[in-house]
Amino acid sequence: MKLNYKTVAASLALGCLLTSVVNAAEPEKDAEATSSVDAILFRIENITPIANKDGLIDQCSYTVTVYNRTDKGLRTADLQLDWEDNISAKYQVVDETIKVVGAKEAVTHVIKEMTIDDIAPHSQKSFEQKINTDKCYLLLDNLKYVVKSCFSEGTVAKNKNGKIDNKGDCTEKFNYIDSKNPEYYSEFKDVPDNILVKQAEEEKERALSKVNAAVDSIFSTLDDTDKELEKIK
Repeated sequence: MKLNYKTVAASLALGCLLTSVVNAAEPEKDAEATSSVDAILFRIENITPIANKDGLIDQCSYTVTVYNRTDKGLRTADLQLDWEDNISAKYQVVDETIKVVGAKEAVTHVIKEMTIDDIAPHSQKSFEQKINTDKCYLLLDNLKYVVKSCFSEGTVAKNKNGKIDNKGDCTEKFNYIDSKNPEYYSEFKDVPDNILVKQAEEEKERALSKVNAAVDSIFSTLDDTDKELEKIK
């Protein structure tokens, strides 16, 4: 597991400085495990700023590691990750002094849509992600999320009325584990770099397979159309 705290802090000293000042007066709480027994856990790790050709940070890479602690395989799930930034719009450093520049309620959001899939029961899988923001320090726990849909293996996407259920059967199973939670370290296994590379290649192959299937379907439809046109002639 690599959180790259030093890299994030060095690249985004302003964000870290503001965070520490704003949170300085808040009392620390005892860390407690918060997940349910039959849950799908996920954590954010390996946060790294990415510089553009001009040397400025404009993206962050990170890893979403998911541990399926249920007895069913996870076929696919769509998540919306939402990091709330309640600092940047309020405070700025001017001549080495922190000044209030916005209203107390000023808040901005950094949002990422992602899909996870193919996670066997009682196993974990990591997903490499990138997000367009220069505020990588936001990714250090400050997360709200919505599971838009989740389907377990063997689940028929229908509700009791026989209609299609677009949300699936496992949207309520997800538990986000932040770095203050002891389960962040006890429930997950560190993933070797070679496994991450392999998983990334597998994701690319799956995506390419879907594209090829779509292309084949288009050509098949065109062939059928040509045959019908020939009959008309």
